[in-house]
Amino acid sequence: MLDAHPDIWCGKETRVLPRILSIASKMSQSSLEQKRLESSGVSEELLDRAIAAFMSEIIVGHGSPSKYLCNKDPLLLQHMKHIARMFPKAKFLLM
Repeated sequence: MLDAHPDIWCGKETRVLPRILSIASKMSQSSLEQKRLESSGVSEELLDRAIAAFMSEIIVGHGSPSKYLCNKDPLLLQHMKHIARMFPKAKFLLM
């Protein structure tokens, strides 16, 4: 329904964004992965910035330019806290 508004574009479910966040979540829960990341100089903040940039590129790049962009992958619900941390100005609409 949001796509019906002329200033909003949601597009199709990307299916890739929930998978990327799921991988990041598993990495953050593994002490071995945390040690590997830290030893390579990849902090949690750096990883979050990279994931946020990837997500932004997917959302912006897979559709028409609009004043407001959204993503409606239902499985992102599992990662709302992480998304809110990466995108502090994001708005969430749960339907």
